[in-house]
Amino acid sequence: MPASRQFLVVSALLLLWAAGGCGNSGRPAADPERAAREEAYKDQVTLSGLGLAKGENFLGDEIFYVEGSLTNDGEGNVRRVELTFLFKDTLDQVVLREARTALEYRGKRGIEPQQVAEFQVAFENLPRDWNYVVPEVQVSGIGLQ
Repeated sequence: MPASRQFLVVSALLLLWAAGGCGNSGRPAADPERAAREEAYKDQVTLSGLGLAKGENFLGDEIFYVEGSLTNDGEGNVRRVELTFLFKDTLDQVVLREARTALEYRGKRGIEPQQVAEFQVAFENLPRDWNYVVPEVQVSGIGLQ
């Protein structure tokens, strides 16, 4: 087999190996039981005191902060909370839907049962047709310890 053909075959095999995920990053496979438990637990986290603050970054651009409190009403220890923010226009139509991690704890820390944690999430470059009202916020993901 000519050298150029061997090179093409080896290159193709390497591409297939990379695309097929044979180079697993070492992360464990998702546990379906845990995922189901975390999905059900989303209802155990309550949002309150939602507000909006405005500031500027170092370049003078406007930044809006959505802030509030998260209460763990369940029996587990919450180590991560992902929220989905729905920014709307004056016709109450969603002009931006964005999911962000609002809180994430490392190690054994987290929001213990019946505890409250404060969060603040920054947004830049919001759509011009946003109505400047506190967005609708939904708990979209939970990570339990």
